[in-house]
Amino acid sequence: MGLMEGLFVALAIPFKNGKLDLDSLIRHIESLTKAGVDGFYPFGTTSQGPYLTINERREVLELLAKHTNKQLIVHVFSFNWDEVVDTVKLAEKYGAVAISSIPPIYYRPDYETIRKYYLKLSEQTKLPIFIYNIPQNTGFNVTPDLVARLISDGVRIAGIKDSTGDITQIMGHVRLGITVFNGADTTIVPALMVGAKGCISAMANVFPELMREMIDDFRAGRLQAAVEKQELIAKVRDLIRDYPGVDAYYRLVHLLRYDFGTVKEPYLRPLSNEEVQKLRDGLVRLGLKPRV
Repeated sequence: MGLMEGLFVALAIPFKNGKLDLDSLIRHIESLTKAGVDGFYPFGTTSQGPYLTINERREVLELLAKHTNKQLIVHVFSFNWDEVVDTVKLAEKYGAVAISSIPPIYYRPDYETIRKYYLKLSEQTKLPIFIYNIPQNTGFNVTPDLVARLISDGVRIAGIKDSTGDITQIMGHVRLGITVFNGADTTIVPALMVGAKGCISAMANVFPELMREMIDDFRAGRLQAAVEKQELIAKVRDLIRDYPGVDAYYRLVHLLRYDFGTVKEPYLRPLSNEEVQKLRDGLVRLGLKPRV
């Protein structure tokens, strides 16, 4: 299986005319692999995961299996439990090293609901299980105390992807002895400094080479170089903070890398031409060179 650490991409999964943009996705997977990422994290927030059908999930995993040899941590959450189970089985079939899930959402869960959910999930597979904590989307924060209680109660939790950007909370998770991935692009280097094993990054869709260098700089003790790269990533992240959904990441790929599809409508909306131009102007101000 190997160590789960380093740079994982929260994979952007593009659509075109209401269907998976397979050509763009294949090129994207191959480009990210060549850039040196350590793994892929499909079906989370950046992937539009909750809105993907089981057939779409199957197609994406088939492409990942064909076009990369990197590790996969598969996010399995769905509002339909049968689809959760089906995604777990697909993860196993296509060689995932672990699965992940947010807690149950919409109805605010209490502790017992969370315990039973992850316990039932663990009964479906022997793969390691990561909690995905993104309270800005789920409305519920999975704290280190909650994770510690789950583990104490016998729930098999191998690690967590924490997207709060709260370094104190990251430290708390690290102290539990589980594998911690930082999920907030503005705090990757600080998270590594306090013991996170790596990051699961949306911005890695856009800057995989830069982020590979940043992590390598950190590991080699070139902290100032790592911090400078982190600052640029944070500035670009700030440019898209007020845009809805995840299409801003997809537009960044299109502007800075190659032609790329958009989001799955009507659950999410593409950026308008005016918003794309504003994003382009912001990139130019940062000294970057968007494609014409």
